[in-house]
Amino acid sequence: MSRQYFVDTLVDPPIANLAAIVATTETALWSAAQYSPIAANDSRPGKIYRVLAGGIMSFAATGTLTITPRWGLTVAGVTMGASIAKTTPGATTNQPWFLDFMVIVRTVGAPGANSTVIGTGTFSTNGLTTAGSEFSLSFGGTSATVDVSVATGITIGWTLSVAGTVTPQFATIQSYN
Repeated sequence: MSRQYFVDTLVDPPIANLAAIVATTETALWSAAQYSPIAANDSRPGKIYRVLAGGIMSFAATGTLTITPRWGLTVAGVTMGASIAKTTPGATTNQPWFLDFMVIVRTVGAPGANSTVIGTGTFSTNGLTTAGSEFSLSFGGTSATVDVSVATGITIGWTLSVAGTVTPQFATIQSYN
């Protein structure tokens, strides 16, 4: 007999836009403790988490963008594989963006960094207002050794090399099982 699971959000998404990010160093897109938390001992082998987020962004000029998923509450967390530093499409204003990231818990060990997770995701936006300028970026794919015995979260780091802003309008985490 198959398992029946009901997808549920672990926390409510924000009801207003989050603060715009303007830094050119890696910055968390949102507070993982608030919008993509994972409770201590919630993970088990085969557990699936999905992070969805979206918002608007503006680039002042062509630069590079890197997306880094992390297991932890900050950009100092354990990386699950940064994207390539992809060249941005040039000057854009208030373009919508969408992020989709799935994490699978592979193993759970004794407390401490004795468990493994892996995840992959995509980030996409319209790019310029001309046809064919869509911008998509894949990230993740690196198995990470983590501690699932403590409360944590999934942090998505954003690094843009030129002046620009990104404003998350929503971020949420789901548990599939």
